[in-house]
Amino acid sequence: MAAGIVGAIDWQSAVSGYCRCPGESLHTHKSGKKDCRVCVDGVPTIFCFHSSCAPAVADANKRLRQGLGTPWTLTMPDGNVLRAGDVLQASGTILRREVYLARAAAEGRHPGEQLVLETLVAMAGRFKPELFEKFHWPFAQILGDSPLLVADRDPDDQFRTWLRLWPAHSTVWVGDIYSSGLPEHATHFRPLSDWQKIGPAMGNYTCGSAFKPGTFSRSNANCDGTRFLVVESDSLKKDEIGAVFAYMNNRLRYNLHAIIDTAGKSLHGWFDAPRNKVMEDRLKAALTVFGCDPKLFTYSQPVRVPGAWRNGKLQRIVWLKD
Repeated sequence: MAAGIVGAIDWQSAVSGYCRCPGESLHTHKSGKKDCRVCVDGVPTIFCFHSSCAPAVADANKRLRQGLGTPWTLTMPDGNVLRAGDVLQASGTILRREVYLARAAAEGRHPGEQLVLETLVAMAGRFKPELFEKFHWPFAQILGDSPLLVADRDPDDQFRTWLRLWPAHSTVWVGDIYSSGLPEHATHFRPLSDWQKIGPAMGNYTCGSAFKPGTFSRSNANCDGTRFLVVESDSLKKDEIGAVFAYMNNRLRYNLHAIIDTAGKSLHGWFDAPRNKVMEDRLKAALTVFGCDPKLFTYSQPVRVPGAWRNGKLQRIVWLKD
């Protein structure tokens, strides 16, 4: 059924393989042999790294899912039987439908959405090597590609430049990890106009979320809804995490505002936040597979603020959208 829609498939496993994109003629950049992949387990999906072919791929996915229908079974080379709705894990084990249905019930999630999440996790693991190859964006190139050259600005200018990312009405937290929770910590929660006068001397951290005026506690309940998604990894090197940033910005269309060098081992990418909880959960599932830190999806999670010093090194913006 899959081959009847996309043509010859270079199967990499019993359920997934490379194929020619059904919208290849719409690609605006050179097509590669590993740009498009079809998976028939979980939610059967054709995925292409190009975005210009999206309408054709969406139509092909509709035909694939309608054609497969349910129920169906596939006997794999090891003798195990895969049923419609099962997901083949990277380890070779099968995530059975009844298992993720129980997981959905325990977490209060719709069964169909749980299947989408399980499929995303499996697919992300399958195309992870191609993602890091195709969207490779090393640190030196990030510096050179910045629309505004800001990396060499002094600490005060770094901080004030970062403040311009926020809407004018925002109340922003700047402090150290424990600068929160007591009335005397209210001085760390200030409107932008105050921070423009003070500078970054109040601490090394901030949040990707703004807070309600009058707050003195950095908690999710006190966030005011104004939010960036900050993406980082403790396991990926600076020359690797750029691929995730480029993939999110160029393929998933999450608007990248800035990249901050933490003066440590990692980079922080500041993006527009997902539009809703469903999109947030899906992005979190995939990014975790890529090696990103899921804790940063916590709205009040502290992150490094540019313009402050860390062990004698400056936390700085190295890429800034014009």
